[in-house]
Amino acid sequence: MLSLLVPAAHALPSNAEYLAHLDIAAGDGFLIRLASNENTELPSPHVREALERSYTDANLSPPARPLLRTVLAERYGLSPDGVLLGAGSTEVIDATLRAFVRAGDEVVLPRPTWPVFSRRLVALEARIVEVPLRSDELAYAFDVDALLAAVTERTKLIVVCSPNNPTGNSMSLADLRRCAGLGLPLLLDAAYADFDQETDPTQLVGEYNNVILSRTFSKAYCLAGLRIGYIVGDPRILDYVDRFLVPGSSVSSAGLHAGLAALEDDDHHRAQVARIVAARDRLVLAVRALGFRAYDSSANFVAVDASSHARGAEGLAAELLERGILVRPLGEGIVRITVGRDHENEAVLVALGGLRRAAR
Repeated sequence: MLSLLVPAAHALPSNAEYLAHLDIAAGDGFLIRLASNENTELPSPHVREALERSYTDANLSPPARPLLRTVLAERYGLSPDGVLLGAGSTEVIDATLRAFVRAGDEVVLPRPTWPVFSRRLVALEARIVEVPLRSDELAYAFDVDALLAAVTERTKLIVVCSPNNPTGNSMSLADLRRCAGLGLPLLLDAAYADFDQETDPTQLVGEYNNVILSRTFSKAYCLAGLRIGYIVGDPRILDYVDRFLVPGSSVSSAGLHAGLAALEDDDHHRAQVARIVAARDRLVLAVRALGFRAYDSSANFVAVDASSHARGAEGLAAELLERGILVRPLGEGIVRITVGRDHENEAVLVALGGLRRAAR
């Protein structure tokens, strides 16, 4: 039976291994969970009220054009056909990849970046062309010249995550326009754009019909558990992307109610963003003061260089876990630490300080 599987099934890594940190967090309610870039505060109180209201239509299938889609479209100055909802941005990103990429097609993307991109492209048997980011003591940066030079006649798609996960750096609007100006489809993952105080990539959707921009309610809106995401772009393109989703809304009626309530509570959203941005900047400086290399971030997490640790990023994450703090080891020797509440961030600093002293 296994011999009948498509080749990509054997090449793909295990989802259970990739998401093991979620089971670890679920199994110990005392852990400080800073591994998934979740917001560790609760959502808007209006979300609680919306979830209670959702009981009254839980027995009915949600509409294909829910009110959330219309309200999002108005915010972007689009028709509702210019917005496509999904169960988290992951689902609509995957549908976008499948709409454009066949086996053997080239896709250009930076490295390191969100690992799910490469996982889904492996499933499509695409040819992944990775362009390394540049870095110095303080920050990562996109090598946009190299990214553009990597484009060939076989390139079907360019993928950019900005702010980039897991390194935290953003691509400037000027450079994003250079990428979009090639005319190829540009998938712009803007999951963390709420926390970037200098660059608003959403305006590109109105400027280029080849830009497909993805957003999520999981971060700034505190709704990771409800799985609500979306893409915005040219309605003609999104119509074809939609065809790669299973017919019928994948977002539950409860999620639609909650997403609308969260979106309409601007005060709660602004407060969360302000809190996280201020705490992030303090955390970067404090981690550096302990002798670790922490990179500038425009997201809701901080990337720490663990390449000089005796056991690398995996080792540093394991030692923090022993101290009750769950963080995420990722590629290039990076440990990614989600910005939590003040007492959670302080616990990280205490743990890192203890590890530093023990290593002397």
